[in-house]
Amino acid sequence: MKFSENSDQAADYLRQAVPAMVKYEIVPNPLNYTLWYSYYSNAFPALNKELDQTIERYGTCPNEVGEALFIQHITQLDKGSEKQLESFHKTFSHMVDNLSISLDKTAQQTTCYSQALMDNLEVLSTHEVDSAITPLLTQLSKNASAICSANEEFQGRLTVAQTEINSLRAELEQSKKEANTDPLTGLSNRRVLESIYHRFVEESGESEALAMIIMDIDKFKIFNDTHGHLVGDQILKFVGHLLRKECKYPLVPVRFGGEEFALLCPRYDIKKAQQVAENIRVKLSSIVFNNKRTGDKIPPVTASFGVAIKKHGDILNSVIERADQALYAAKSAGRNQVMLAN
Repeated sequence: MKFSENSDQAADYLRQAVPAMVKYEIVPNPLNYTLWYSYYSNAFPALNKELDQTIERYGTCPNEVGEALFIQHITQLDKGSEKQLESFHKTFSHMVDNLSISLDKTAQQTTCYSQALMDNLEVLSTHEVDSAITPLLTQLSKNASAICSANEEFQGRLTVAQTEINSLRAELEQSKKEANTDPLTGLSNRRVLESIYHRFVEESGESEALAMIIMDIDKFKIFNDTHGHLVGDQILKFVGHLLRKECKYPLVPVRFGGEEFALLCPRYDIKKAQQVAENIRVKLSSIVFNNKRTGDKIPPVTASFGVAIKKHGDILNSVIERADQALYAAKSAGRNQVMLAN
């Protein structure tokens, strides 16, 4: 799904789409605006053909048909394709922005046209005219009034659509945030780490250092069995809070899942990343927790760390694998320590 139009092109497509929607009594919601915008941009020729057939058959485009066409031609997502889903999300966000800009321009222009027409008729009425054309001017005035009334109604529909689009934009932003955030800890998830890693490598190539820290809470299964999952969740939340506090830009802390976390460290060499991991290890192990339900003190929670540096030609999984190996070495050596990958 690709839309690369600037705001002027978008406005032009919308100026064609809106009258068609009015003519065929299409519900003015964001999905239909996108559908008819796509029609006039000719982004999906097969969609145009099916829309023409639909209008010919029904005299309109029923909601259920519009939704089916939208899914079939505009989303074009393969099941389980996260990259396509992300691409669609970005494109649809761009589409919503274009529609918003276009609606503003269309509203301003139609208001100006209507006002100009009424002003011209008012000026014309101050001049003497041949009696033969007086009925024509009277009819013209009635038609102009009807146009202005229709424009007011249309402005109302545009306002409703603009409200829906603003709401959609907010929902898109929220869904993007939710898709990239671990709900328990509030940290970013692995998808964000992968995205930042690839962008950093693309921009810096092999010229900039990059380190990866993998962190795993020690004996967390035993901890959960002993104190319960609710207490375990509170510990994970605290770890998330600690990582957000200690990991300032450009560090990127994420939750990998379960009791495992990762820190992407752009422009950090292995020694600098080691110091970050050691600082977090010390602070975590010094905290004394209390079981809020029983009031009992809980022994300090510790974590083990593996640190790896990106080598020339490495892909992300290679860096993660070496950091994982260092983490396992830290576990084998007694836990609550930081190990460096070879």
